This record gives sequence, structure tokens and C-alpha cells, in this order.
Amino acid sequence: MATEQTLAELNQRIESALKGLAEANDEQRELLLAQLTDELDAREVALKGLMTTELGQNPEWLQEQLKLTQFLTIQANQHLADQRMRLGGYRKGRKQVQTYQQIEAGRG
Repeated sequence: MATEQTLAELNQRIESALKGLAEANDEQRELLLAQLTDELDAREVALKGLMTTELGQNPEWLQEQLKLTQFLTIQANQHLADQRMRLGGYRKGRKQVQTYQQIEAGRG
């Protein structure tokens, strides 16, 4: 059963992963994105569990969780979009290198 402390710990780990993404290299970024996805999934489960408790009936708590969820979603989507841009650039560069290699080999 999820508790308020469990949710607070998950929030802390999510914020830590988001901060780490800003400074991570590509390899670390992949690991942090996977960790972030797992933590967000766990947070969703914890929130669903807490909805059946007294907290789920508290409008202020619900509003606070909604705002936090929206904030985390925006940040996570921003990092995901950045990662897609990085990968897109990598793929494009790789394709250009392959094209030049084919030209040099006389197959282009």
C-alpha cells in the first residue's frame, strides 16, 4: 500500500533524475530516461493507491498533486524531445557518413 512518504520519495527520485538529465552525456541520458520512466510509472501507481485513502478526498492535496504531475510531465517531455533531437542528428550524420563512404568506394 502506498503512503504519503512513498510518494514523497518517488517525487524526490524523479526530480533527481530530471536534474541529472540536464548534465548527462548520451550514455548516462539513456539510463536516466529509463530510470525516469520507471519512477513515473511507480508514482502513478502510488497516486492511484492514495486516491482510495483520506488524502484522495482532500481537494487541496489533489490540486497539489495535479500541479506537480503537470510540472513533471512538462519537464519529462522536454527531456524526451531533446533526446529525440539528439538521436535524429546522430542518425542524419551517420547516413551522411555512409553516403560519403559509398562515394569513396565508387558505389555512389
